[in-house]
Amino acid sequence: MKYDPKEIENPKIVTPTPENPRNFSITLNTPISPRENFRRMYKGQAEWIPTGMDTGWFCPRIIPDNIARAFVIESQKYTGPVGGKDMFGIEWEYVPSARGSINRPGNPTLKDITQWKEVIHFPDVDSWDWEGSAKENREYLKNAVKYQNVCIFTSYFERLISFMDFGPAAYAIQNKKSQVYVNEIFEALTDLWIDIVDHCAKYFGHDFDGFCFHDDWGAQHSPFFNARVVRQMIVPHMKRLTDHIHSLGYTADLHSCGKLLGLITCIEEAGWDSWEGMVINDYSDAYANRSTKLIMKAVYDEGKMNATTDDEIKALATRYVEEFGHRDHPVINGYRWPAKPEFYIEVYKQSREKFGA
Repeated sequence: MKYDPKEIENPKIVTPTPENPRNFSITLNTPISPRENFRRMYKGQAEWIPTGMDTGWFCPRIIPDNIARAFVIESQKYTGPVGGKDMFGIEWEYVPSARGSINRPGNPTLKDITQWKEVIHFPDVDSWDWEGSAKENREYLKNAVKYQNVCIFTSYFERLISFMDFGPAAYAIQNKKSQVYVNEIFEALTDLWIDIVDHCAKYFGHDFDGFCFHDDWGAQHSPFFNARVVRQMIVPHMKRLTDHIHSLGYTADLHSCGKLLGLITCIEEAGWDSWEGMVINDYSDAYANRSTKLIMKAVYDEGKMNATTDDEIKALATRYVEEFGHRDHPVINGYRWPAKPEFYIEVYKQSREKFGA
């Protein structure tokens, strides 16, 4: 598909405001929709390097966590209360300045991990109004121009933290005496996630594209645990989940924060198609090694994003496309505001020229 210069004429650019700081979008005259390009990207057939702005999360209010976490995204704008109890009855507190919710530490629900079966109450997924949500959101999903992922917050380690608080959870997942119980919890969680996946497949069909699960594994300087622990305690459960997602024809994306380059192989072994990480990771190093086919949301360190003149922006975009612009091993351009809109447009232009040659 040959590039036409008209594709970047008169771009529609929306930049954030204090009231809506996440609102950043660029609309071009693309030959196919960003959603269709994203679908092709997962097959190594993208027409341009897609951006993180080309994806959308579908977070229906029927899943209690989406209200508790203040992240309802569906056809109708949600104006009800946020925070409160998640699907396990765990209380979350909405913090307006953060535009999100936190699980306050200090009084965990699960104080003795050996008692988890008596203390943790799993939700009745059948009781949620799936039919009503499907009816309300069918056209919204079908007509979306962005790739639609059903997003599940707080999956494995993060869910253990919500039950136990961070310190006890980090200890439990690495302590031999408690690991047997952690594995039991993760096994039960996998059954739950598969149940939710099946309900999404039944009621929403293929009006959406895939699933994004959240599970942070690290902090700014290092992971919370080593690869041995991840392979032993998390990978087998995630692999059962991602295998099931793939069997139904959906893609599987992992959102995991922290400095995690040492765990990339674990993410791939767990069956994830793509990984949404943080800017603190050296994606240049990871991608140059080409040791993984994992699709990454590749970003440069923010210190390299100071380009301001037209020539500087073009040079930076050229470097980005030269480094990451391989159609058979795609990346997602993960920059968000305050990256210059001209950078996105130049990356689009150069990757279109390269992929369409």
